[in-house]
Amino acid sequence: MRVFQEVQAFDQWWFRILMLAVACITVGSVVMVYPELDEDPTAFWASLLTATFSLILIATLLFYVKLETKINEKGIHYKFWPVHLNLKLISWNEIESCEVRHYNPIMDYGGWGYKFISFRKRGTSLSIKGNIGIQIVFKTGKELLIGTQKEEEVKQVLHTYKHKLQPYEH
Repeated sequence: MRVFQEVQAFDQWWFRILMLAVACITVGSVVMVYPELDEDPTAFWASLLTATFSLILIATLLFYVKLETKINEKGIHYKFWPVHLNLKLISWNEIESCEVRHYNPIMDYGGWGYKFISFRKRGTSLSIKGNIGIQIVFKTGKELLIGTQKEEEVKQVLHTYKHKLQPYEH
């Protein structure tokens, strides 16, 4: 029995810089308004605390977003936290075809993340970074792309379970 596991998170250096820039701009804009709030310092502090708390909450959520993928003899399991609290299973008998492919995250799906509406009607996409994914086509015709950073490992595991894909009988 061969098992593939991968956990991805938003840990890119540019993402951290972007979050820092957003925080500086937000807090800076509240501080720049301070002269206008000179008569009521309570409004200033309330605005500053609200902005700071909101940024901390959003940043914390984004840094804890994780995409977990597992492939084994039962099928393909995935979890995009916080959208999914538990692993979701796609059993092999639900899958028409499955392959690893390169894609354009921005042009095909409008970027990274949990994308259930694609720009080019390609189905749902779950991705954190990169441009490589496991393209799953269900027997129902729906499509799901799960991002991966381990292209060769996924190809090997999918090849191992290729015999589990049963032809669809209309």
